[in-house]
Amino acid sequence: MNWVAYSLATVVLWAFWGLLGKVALRTVGWVQASLFFGVASVAIYGVILAVRTREATWSPSDLLVPLATGFVGALGLATFYIALERGKASVVVPIVGLYPVMTVVLSVVLLHERLAPLQIVGVALAVAAVVLIAAGG
Repeated sequence: MNWVAYSLATVVLWAFWGLLGKVALRTVGWVQASLFFGVASVAIYGVILAVRTREATWSPSDLLVPLATGFVGALGLATFYIALERGKASVVVPIVGLYPVMTVVLSVVLLHERLAPLQIVGVALAVAAVVLIAAGG
């Protein structure tokens, strides 16, 4: 599969992730939901590590950024579940879906990436779409 297929698969999987997260919070708290997400992640990646060949270094210094990524991802997951617990999935998930806009801004500021005018329009439209969705909720 190419990157577009993987991207579309991610959209579908994360759509169900957001929906199932809200359903799970009907019977468990956000801490349990986060914990079992972690357990499932470890199980899946344990299998992947077992069947794939080693692709990269396991040097501790090289793993600091991936470890930091895991920490901010886990904290984001916790705040996502808290938001789902307190709000409507139909509003929470689109608002959280603005994280790519933050990534774009951070990439421009910290990585000195440049945006084409059409990309700037896309970011503005994404923000506008989420504002409209949230306003309707």
